[in-house]
Amino acid sequence: MSISKTEAIKLFELGFRRPLYADKVYPQDIFEYQDSVWVVGGRVLPSTGFLCDEEVYKKGVWIPSILDLMSWLEDNDCKFNLSYIGTGYKLIVSDNHEIEYSSKGATPEFAFYNVIVKILKKYGGNPVNKEYEVIEAEFIDRKDL
Repeated sequence: MSISKTEAIKLFELGFRRPLYADKVYPQDIFEYQDSVWVVGGRVLPSTGFLCDEEVYKKGVWIPSILDLMSWLEDNDCKFNLSYIGTGYKLIVSDNHEIEYSSKGATPEFAFYNVIVKILKKYGGNPVNKEYEVIEAEFIDRKDL
């Protein structure tokens, strides 16, 4: 289960983005392109190689997964608690200013979507602008150890 292209576009219009330190595309990413839904697919290590055509992720619409939504909250210094309430999911989030938000959804994805929309609207985009120092890493084969 995931959010739809319509919800993804709304998130992007409100300022939802991957962090600057993250790659632009990952093999597990989902894109909607030309009325089809694609998973990028491909090799992860030692170097990424994608299975789908480049056109899919260059021209398609990225559909954030539940892990992308959760990571966005973490990267923006939010604390959260998700619970199943019998008829759906309830999510309680507090941001780095201790402002609390709550939302409900039939699926965890929609509970996260709904609360992130509230936070983006409150702050006019991302609530925290963090700076990261990216340290490059090199994959070492076992024979090199």
